[in-house]
Amino acid sequence: MRNIKIKINNFKFNLKRNGLNTEIRRLINYIKYKNAVPDEFEEWSLLNEPNNKEELERQKKYKSPLKTKFLIFVPNESEKELIIDQTYNNYEVLVSKPEKYIENIKRYSSDYCIFIGNDIKLQPFCLYTIQDFIEHNECNAIYSDNDYIKSGKRINPEFKPHFAYDNILSKNYIGNFLVVKTNFIKENIEILDKLSKKETIYDIILRIIEFRQKIMHIDMILYHKLDENIDTHEQKNIIKQHLDRIGVSYESIEDGEFLGQYKINYKIIKNDKISIVIPNMDHIEDLKKCINSILKSSYKNYDIVIVENNSKYDETFKYYDKIQRENDNIKVIKLNIDGFNYSKIVNYGVENSDGKYILLLNNDIEIINKDWLEQMLMYVQREDVGICGARLYFDDNSIQHAGVTIGIRGLAGHRYREVNKKDFSKNDDISYVQDLSAVTAACFMVRKSDYKKVLGFDEKLAVAFNDVDFCLKIRKEKKLIVYNPFVEAYHYESKSRGEDTESKEKRERFAKEYEIFVKRWQKILAKGDPYFNSNYRLDTDIPKINYNKIN
Repeated sequence: MRNIKIKINNFKFNLKRNGLNTEIRRLINYIKYKNAVPDEFEEWSLLNEPNNKEELERQKKYKSPLKTKFLIFVPNESEKELIIDQTYNNYEVLVSKPEKYIENIKRYSSDYCIFIGNDIKLQPFCLYTIQDFIEHNECNAIYSDNDYIKSGKRINPEFKPHFAYDNILSKNYIGNFLVVKTNFIKENIEILDKLSKKETIYDIILRIIEFRQKIMHIDMILYHKLDENIDTHEQKNIIKQHLDRIGVSYESIEDGEFLGQYKINYKIIKNDKISIVIPNMDHIEDLKKCINSILKSSYKNYDIVIVENNSKYDETFKYYDKIQRENDNIKVIKLNIDGFNYSKIVNYGVENSDGKYILLLNNDIEIINKDWLEQMLMYVQREDVGICGARLYFDDNSIQHAGVTIGIRGLAGHRYREVNKKDFSKNDDISYVQDLSAVTAACFMVRKSDYKKVLGFDEKLAVAFNDVDFCLKIRKEKKLIVYNPFVEAYHYESKSRGEDTESKEKRERFAKEYEIFVKRWQKILAKGDPYFNSNYRLDTDIPKINYNKIN
């Protein structure tokens, strides 16, 4: 009886979360596969891909109004066998070396070229899906999601974000499958001139970026990888050539935490002053850790502006006097306000600072690496970057912050929260530089002119959502938000003020700020985070597969 109740409750939960259509399909698959329980990814595939014969037959009968023709380049004869049973049949496959691409594109007629690397097998609906996407989107280049096949089993889906510049320089997350409009290539034929023979598609991707072309993403698995061979030396060389072509100065390009990830150390163009703004109310033990860690920084052109807000203890003011006597670059300014208003506090701190760059820092942050200021400045000095954020840990070395995703848990949430450092893997988006929608103001750097341009933090958002709101205002100015995991710190999160909803007053304040944020950014919230793949669920901080995408 108890087991029956558990099953009924599980069904009710899944029905509420996934919807009726999904649960019906799950039931059909459960019966069809003779009560065998598929794993999470197998179940996603059964629910979200055109696996049934009727759907594939329908695709074969479809007549495209554009009559799009694909010219598919494969590196050797054996790869031709991996392009089989396509439901869309207007294509031609050529075995071609990179040095022959230009010649073959001129010789053969096509609307789009598809460049494929070694050991890639296309899904039968791959070309149909691409031509359908082209019918509805004007674009010059396209990539898709993929998975792997090992021992005949599909594993490790790679659900990718939409195009992100700093991501692709840190890791070839797009992969070895790229669709490019033929006319665009013919108009810019140098894109295919003297390509890398080992990492050809990565080379093409970075060259296309130099023409400021939009590379669009289809969030479906259109191909399988049978193996993965990465020439890291050649990939670093391709990054180097790209940076040289666009005139960006850098000190070095290093291997990242995991294979195929890279760390670019950009050259600091000018050692401009950074003003570090720290709000504080008592809790001087936290503040001491914070200040002491800053004083170890290798970058020296900075000052610290502590914004004193309603402290009560004599020890706090004695500490203020001590650190100001001992350090010429530390000053304490006082703001008298009723209650706590983070936005008002940091705005006041910024008004009373004179650095070209502003670094907002919580008083309960302890910096880990000495070159943290350089690591942030090297990004914020770029005109296309608005903010650079950090990777923050709880004191047990689990993630407190690795960037913010819009839509997680209903509004916005920290990615990978509470994943421990010892459990990081190459499949996580934790360990390489990325463009994201937002980062926490507990530790981020922004150009002061950009801060002022968007009128700083909104003081109507006293506690909740103010940093995400600020990031979205910066993004509205066409600036990037960069998450840099090579800026590391401990964050003893919000010790100084407690939970947002622990009293009636705080609950009412939270509800009001929630309403302001949702009303202001409703279009973005409805559209979804461009750096978050729709094949993942939004009810969890850790990426988990979204069964209900189809509904």
